[in-house]
Amino acid sequence: MSTNLPRFALSAEIQAYLDGLSPDPGPGHYFTGTELPNHTPPETFEGFTWFVVVCNPKCERRAQLGLRRAGYQTYLPQTKRWVVHARKKEGRENPLFPRYLFIGLRSDQDFYKLRGVDGVEGVVRDGFGVPARIPAPEDRPHPLARLLERELAGEFDFTRLPDLGPQYTPGETVRLTAGAFTDLQARVVSMLSKGRVEVLIDFLGRKVRLKAKHSSVVRV
Repeated sequence: MSTNLPRFALSAEIQAYLDGLSPDPGPGHYFTGTELPNHTPPETFEGFTWFVVVCNPKCERRAQLGLRRAGYQTYLPQTKRWVVHARKKEGRENPLFPRYLFIGLRSDQDFYKLRGVDGVEGVVRDGFGVPARIPAPEDRPHPLARLLERELAGEFDFTRLPDLGPQYTPGETVRLTAGAFTDLQARVVSMLSKGRVEVLIDFLGRKVRLKAKHSSVVRV
């Protein structure tokens, strides 16, 4: 496939994900422009060859709508964060990879219509100047399907409260269910941050303090 659109290299964030690393948008890695409503991910990634489109700044949604009207399949993964506007705090969705979205082509499609889509600046190419395909190993789920699974699971929604699990009272008796001290009883000392709990156990005649996840202890 060929196109006379400008050539772009793959962003470090997307390359890190495709290399098997977890994308870390970071606290400032998003823009606070217009919210992206009606985000509808594709039903399937199979049957398409996927590429990376580069958008004009803050034009990801406009480019996505234009590409869909042109008959292309698209995927625009998003993150959700708190923003403050007019002294009001609200959750807002923005692209997980600013200025990038994914486009899927069927075997009978090419990039011809893409050139006239408003908001599209170019397409990521390989070292030979050919639009770079996103690798899709046959023995594993498509990498974009795995990314969508993480998105739907809320991994990139930073407005959600963390699951702190059960809250225990100091002095309460619990039983450890994981680790080297599985099935030992312990006494709760205090609750820690992120749902962890500090407990005290009797081990070989000594009092030993442990820090455990809330999922590793149960009430007796």
